Amino acid sequence: MVATCKLNDINPAAYIAETLETIIDGHPHSRIGDLMPWRFRKTSSQLQKGCG
Repeated sequence: MVATCKLNDINPAAYIAETLETIIDGHPHSRIGDLMPWRFRKTSSQLQKGCG
């Protein structure tokens, strides 16, 4: 998982922390693909744009 994050230019610690939080908050099992590292940046950047 860490290597995949690095290949996708993602901070592994941030990815793991946010992914675990999302799972704990009840992310649906049917949408597990949303939690893959290569989608993390897109989700995070969308959230950051909404906060500005």
